[in-house]
Amino acid sequence: MNEDTEFGYKTRQVLNLGLDTLNKQVALRLHQGRQAALNNQRVPVKGIRIAGIGQTLEFAFLSNARNLLAIMALSVGAMGTYYWNAFEEAREYEEIDSALLADELPPSAYLDRGFHAWLERASDSSSQ
Repeated sequence: MNEDTEFGYKTRQVLNLGLDTLNKQVALRLHQGRQAALNNQRVPVKGIRIAGIGQTLEFAFLSNARNLLAIMALSVGAMGTYYWNAFEEAREYEEIDSALLADELPPSAYLDRGFHAWLERASDSSSQ
């Protein structure tokens, strides 16, 4: 038996000797205090644990729960941003297509190489 356990047994014996002479009100207050302490005691997690594996799994998942939630939130945000940008790009292409179809030039004129050369010269002269 180690010294700590032996000290605990001896302390318990000394306290039990004075139990008979204890005032009823003091005993009642001690009992109520013990009950309050037991009610506030941390409740163990219920579930199946297999030789420490459950504790390891619980520690691995619950200790990293905040990190997992943060990663999930960032992933959802990144995917949302990607799709939002794709819809914005589609809207821009829609505006360009609408402008081309509403224009007076036929679509074959845009395929002409001379038109591209004229367009570059017109944009260079307007930027100066």
